[in-house]
Amino acid sequence: MTAEQFIDDLSALADEAHRLKLNHFGVPNAKALGVRMPDLRDFAKSFKGDASLAVDLFASNCHEAKMAAAFIYPLKALTPEQADQFMDGLYSWDLVDQFCSSLFAKTSFASELPYLWTPLPGEFQRRSGIVTIACLSMKQKNMPDAAFLPYLSLIKEYIDDDRNFVKKAHSWALRTLGKRSLWLNEQVLKYLVENWQLESGRFEYWAAGDAYRELSDPKMQVRLRAKTSKA
Repeated sequence: MTAEQFIDDLSALADEAHRLKLNHFGVPNAKALGVRMPDLRDFAKSFKGDASLAVDLFASNCHEAKMAAAFIYPLKALTPEQADQFMDGLYSWDLVDQFCSSLFAKTSFASELPYLWTPLPGEFQRRSGIVTIACLSMKQKNMPDAAFLPYLSLIKEYIDDDRNFVKKAHSWALRTLGKRSLWLNEQVLKYLVENWQLESGRFEYWAAGDAYRELSDPKMQVRLRAKTSKA
């Protein structure tokens, strides 16, 4: 299967109404087919593990083909160099999130990626580093909670980046860390208050305030305590 054949066959699943909606969600749609995510995932399953096809799809001008590369590329074959090449070509939040969740955060070197990518100046390259933190928290169940604390300092260094998809990534990472366990929740809330809460009670940065509201919610606290008791 060539990339061209893949795209031709995938086009049969295109939905023009969905393609037009992508802009509403902040996703460029000029080079998109309009294939919905569940359909794309199902279509890509048959090609999982084909590294060559994945690379060719990512090099194409089709948005969904680039996305499919994240589902197809074999995890065990992914090197830091190839991960960098993928990351460098990401141009939208949905591509970032799917590559981080489906591929980057599952690698043996995933814990180092936030330190390498978050300092990069590009909006979606920086988002890649931050979103990897969130995905690590969700995907790497065997990582000790204490291993996530250093990421708070990394977030602190770049939290003043007010670009839309960066600040939303900061919020997501903070909220995900704080929902991993009751202990991490306590650590994240303490960090938020000590570093960004003003005398007025407001927070210096939107991402910090957004994370604090969710993590301090009584319902969240109840869920985390129940999770701890069950464990």
